[in-house]
Amino acid sequence: MIRVVVADDHAMFREMLKIALPRTGQIEVVGEAGDGQELPNVLYRVRPDVVLLDYKMPYVRDFTALVSDIRREYSETQVVVLSGFASEEIATRAAEGGARGYVLKSTRLSGVADAIRAVGAGGIWIDPELPRRVFDIFQRTAGTNTRVNGLADLTRREREVLATVAQGSSNQEIAQKLCISEQTVKTHLTRIFAKLAVRNRLAAALAYYGRDPNAAPETKPTDVRSQ
Repeated sequence: MIRVVVADDHAMFREMLKIALPRTGQIEVVGEAGDGQELPNVLYRVRPDVVLLDYKMPYVRDFTALVSDIRREYSETQVVVLSGFASEEIATRAAEGGARGYVLKSTRLSGVADAIRAVGAGGIWIDPELPRRVFDIFQRTAGTNTRVNGLADLTRREREVLATVAQGSSNQEIAQKLCISEQTVKTHLTRIFAKLAVRNRLAAALAYYGRDPNAAPETKPTDVRSQ
């Protein structure tokens, strides 16, 4: 179970996430904060796995410093930034502070849940509606060499498919989640494997999490079709 704190100055938005996120599975909302003054006390009390952090909250003068402080004080707590704006500036400030995800408030609930699960497992999640440059900013700041592992060459949809593979989803589950056919999923996986120079799903998942894909056991290329 991933323990989450929701930090946003809109009470109705917090309440919606508190009710809806646990219904997506594997997520428990253990606290909430409405501003930058309240947040430190909540984090100290519940020590969550992930913080969903609104980019614009009262009593937050320096967003990068806030994210950095959270990561320094609570090394096991990951940060996913929530924003109503698609902005490279926000991405840069968030990534420099140590955030591992960036989600638009306009995204579907399942996308927010996917971000929490991916970041909670050690990965990076960038809303598919954001420009690829934003993904590159997070990957670069997180220390992943995208030129070597090919992550920077993936399209938005390929990154979304890869993120769900890294969560252990089957082809059928990916197809249902992304509203595409299983054959389309297989096509994406074939291209992902080629770009990452890997032979199986486990190696692709390791690359997604910034780990050595060569650590994965060898399997036949037909692994792309497995469920």
